[in-house]
Amino acid sequence: MTSHWNNGRPRSAGIQTLRWILLLAFIASAGRSDAVPPAAPMAMWVWDVRLIASPRSQERLLKFCRKQNIACLFVSAYQISENENENFRALNKNAHAQGIEIHALAGDPRWALSRYHHLTLQWMDSVIVFNASSRPEERFDGIHTDIEPYLLTRGWTEHPARLLGGFLDLHFKIAQRLGPGRALKLGVDVPFWYDDDEYRIEWHGAVKAPSHHILDLADILTVMAYRNYADGADGTIAISRNEIDTAEQAGKSVFVGQETQPDLFPAYITFGGTSKDYFLGEIAKVVRAFQSKKSFGGIAVHHYETYEKLAG
Repeated sequence: MTSHWNNGRPRSAGIQTLRWILLLAFIASAGRSDAVPPAAPMAMWVWDVRLIASPRSQERLLKFCRKQNIACLFVSAYQISENENENFRALNKNAHAQGIEIHALAGDPRWALSRYHHLTLQWMDSVIVFNASSRPEERFDGIHTDIEPYLLTRGWTEHPARLLGGFLDLHFKIAQRLGPGRALKLGVDVPFWYDDDEYRIEWHGAVKAPSHHILDLADILTVMAYRNYADGADGTIAISRNEIDTAEQAGKSVFVGQETQPDLFPAYITFGGTSKDYFLGEIAKVVRAFQSKKSFGGIAVHHYETYEKLAG
């Protein structure tokens, strides 16, 4: 579940250094017709748990990650239960052996409402219990929320500040429960327009954009900067820059999200329907723009099934 509105810690220093060496090689190759898959640090959403339900499907996913240089997966994990646990343990173990992080993913627009906060915290607790009952190599590396209160159309139209306040309150509770020196990284999806002046909100004694408040709480921000062109006043680079710069000051990490689902309206919010070479070329521009920023975590691609088709 991601927003299509028109305005709409690395595991080790060695791995991180290697990723950025590969990144430079990618930049040099981008723009050629034989451009290689992105070697910049990349992440990807995986929403359908059926795609990790067997050893064969897991190997297909991880093979794709190796081929596309994807180093982090946000994997749908709404149900941490006995039926799912062994699949998650196997995936996490196999992914970690290949240098890939796995973050438990979940979200619902209603979770921004205070009366539903307990559901989010119960889910988070289930991930914590899962990790406590698993071997180190089988554990999740983080939790990742995709909570988009603006999808509650009536409530957003009438009381956007109330919903944004609930969204921030919830993530404060999550951060408090994870505690200092947290074993699980906290990642949060936000639309790029959360930094528009009209959405600035007073919260905990400070007036900031919602995404900047979240940077005080989370380790990773994923900005859904859904444009299929990098340059220009409304391109991916321009609409991501504020979050990248703010995260630089906060010492946090930002992934720049890109969409690959086809048949979306308007067409410019997705690379679906374009080509692999075009996609890689535009991503290279984003990488060049932000490679000097420590806060730039890389590109996050939405989502596995559609990116697999685009990548061919």
